[in-house]
Amino acid sequence: MLALEDLNLTEKLVLSYFLLNEKNLKDNNVVIANRLSLTKITVRQIIFKLKSKKIIEVIGGYSDRRIKILINIKMKFEKAKFNGFNLDDDILKLDLNMTKKFILAEIRSLMSSKNAKCTASNLHIANLLKLKERAIQTALFELENGGFIKRSFVNVKGKTERTIILNLNSTKEEAKKVEVEATPPKEVKEVEKIYNDEVLSIFESFPKRPIMSELKIEEQKSLCLPILQSKSKEELDFIKFVIDFNVKNNESWKAGFMPYMYKFLCDKKKYFNEAIKSEFYKFKNRPKVNANLQLLNLQLERDLFTFFSEIEESVWELSDVDILEEFKNRYILGYVKFNDDDFNKMALEMIKEYRPRTLNL
Repeated sequence: MLALEDLNLTEKLVLSYFLLNEKNLKDNNVVIANRLSLTKITVRQIIFKLKSKKIIEVIGGYSDRRIKILINIKMKFEKAKFNGFNLDDDILKLDLNMTKKFILAEIRSLMSSKNAKCTASNLHIANLLKLKERAIQTALFELENGGFIKRSFVNVKGKTERTIILNLNSTKEEAKKVEVEATPPKEVKEVEKIYNDEVLSIFESFPKRPIMSELKIEEQKSLCLPILQSKSKEELDFIKFVIDFNVKNNESWKAGFMPYMYKFLCDKKKYFNEAIKSEFYKFKNRPKVNANLQLLNLQLERDLFTFFSEIEESVWELSDVDILEEFKNRYILGYVKFNDDDFNKMALEMIKEYRPRTLNL
């Protein structure tokens, strides 16, 4: 039987995930990372470690990869040893750290083997997970406060016996209830605020006529805001363009003879005709120079050249995606200001160009 004590908690967590369900053996690193609250790089490193320890075998390429378990793990309870990988799906999905997930898994394991009761001491769990008793004490306190467990204390022959009971189902239902009741209103309020801020900014951007009183400004505001709030996002973009276009190109506006904003919004023939619409769509569809992308391109060319000059030729046996992960391990801190999608797309294209033609994957 595998000496499971040789694995750290993170390695046990990923191995537990593979043992839980045969379907999990086909999941990619992104899916596994999201399910276990780990990073993609961490998952990849653990899979390499499990492979090097001959616990698993990796079959196929990145897009059709499958994990094969090479060892036989018996779901057997043995005191003071991690034994069962009893990390069921309802525990894996919880938004908890690894220590708390393993504590819940051990409580369930003990409940299954001791008449549905867990009376394990903090010392037992600490030895099991190779942590200090203080850390276990804190974790149990937080799990109880979160509603994941319940603890009861009774006097048995002059000694205090603690019993721990799992409470996962009610916690799950409460979490769903909170999510349904609390999240949508918050999201709606944030969207409404952004939209109303944009509407107000358009009103403020319209140039005011000379010697325009505060009373007249408030009157225009009360007339114009309802019109602007009734518009779609694209219609607001069009209005912003027409205002900017007239400020730059309309001689009477430059001289200070612009209309009141309400009249401007209602004059479809003069200010919102087909000719100005055509100018708007030209502006909207005009390719924009993205300085960030240009900088990203230059930085990647430099760093990838350095990366490939330092590594061994055997790296080309990996897929483009795996090579990218190796590159990220060394250089990712220099790319935090760039968009992830832009970074991945551009880096993969460059890796394909660098790849020797005889080793295309």
